[in-house]
Amino acid sequence: MSALAATAMTARQRAWSLTAVIVSTVGLGLSYGVGYPLTALKFEDWGAPGWLIGLAGGMPALAVFLLLPVLPRIIGRIGAVQSMVIGCTLTGLGFLLLPVFQSVEAWILLRFLIGAGMTFPWLVGETWINTVTTEAARGRMMALYVMGLFTGYAAGPLVLNAVGTDGLAPYAIGVGAMIATAAPLLAAWNLAPALEPHPRSGLGAAVRLAPVAMVGALAGGITELGYFSLLPVYALGTGLTEADGLLLLSTLMVGGIVLQFAVGWLCDRVSRDRVMIGMGFACALLAVASAAAIGGEISRLVLTFLLGGAVLGFYSVGLIVLGTRVPASELAVANAAFLMIYQAGSIVGPAAAGAAMDLWRPHGFVAAMAVFALATSFTTIWLIHRRKSAGKPAPNTLGACR
Repeated sequence: MSALAATAMTARQRAWSLTAVIVSTVGLGLSYGVGYPLTALKFEDWGAPGWLIGLAGGMPALAVFLLLPVLPRIIGRIGAVQSMVIGCTLTGLGFLLLPVFQSVEAWILLRFLIGAGMTFPWLVGETWINTVTTEAARGRMMALYVMGLFTGYAAGPLVLNAVGTDGLAPYAIGVGAMIATAAPLLAAWNLAPALEPHPRSGLGAAVRLAPVAMVGALAGGITELGYFSLLPVYALGTGLTEADGLLLLSTLMVGGIVLQFAVGWLCDRVSRDRVMIGMGFACALLAVASAAAIGGEISRLVLTFLLGGAVLGFYSVGLIVLGTRVPASELAVANAAFLMIYQAGSIVGPAAAGAAMDLWRPHGFVAAMAVFALATSFTTIWLIHRRKSAGKPAPNTLGACR
């Protein structure tokens, strides 16, 4: 099916196509959520030093960085479903080999293989949704995608805790997650969009097509990984218990997942650029308010729940803006640039926030997160002003014009 044919789908075909790819993301998220803690715990059991644990954790991100510059052309030639199935197969193979090769060196290489495989369905899935969805529903569809991805991710540690790290169960879950990712795609094989095999834009040009989206990607990587990595540590620094810190992190993730549909709904009704600006201001305000938590534990949990919506919202709104601003023929390249910038933010965020916490313990962490969020709003305002000064029209879309 060509990209043009995607716009001519019947409502039923479009709904089935979108449902298939959104459902598949839950399995993708689950494989991420199982793989990271499983690797860390196994390396700890083997007595590996912290830097090796960190190196293994960074292997999937390294695979993303190395593959994304060339992946759009590869998937354009192979096809959307074929590419996603190949990626799922590589990842499943990696999980199958983990219990066979029980060594630090082997696992580092296998984590790279797993990360490389995951890159295929991650990139294609986001491009698929942005290509097939209608403009009027883009916000809600991308929000459902993010909800599915992070629901699987959040479920990973819970599933691993239930089955333990011994025996074959955790590896079987990783393989099963890949089967769950591929199965809906195979059912919608004929409804997948065709992806451009020879995109005209490079990664740099793709960034210039949708700079506001790229700001959202950077902000998402910085704030998500900053909070996921350091919120429990910050809680301990303020005098809370370890259990309190983990509860706050769980509340943040649940809030982020639950509130994404509201974020997508808003993007379908008002300017998406303005939503990005508001998201930055809301994130900064909620970061400070949740840290102050004048009303005690209940108010802290409520504010952290709302904060999660803003933190995960950067990624959602960025993807929505990307689909609004970028032609379908260039979406795969633009999405690759988006994911690379997101990965860069996920490296910068924890390091910068951790350094800020050392300078002003423990509140430097909150200050850093608030500054990053405000920088997102002000950078978006500047980009919009520059676009208007250059005489470039806003995209003629429902969410972008209101």
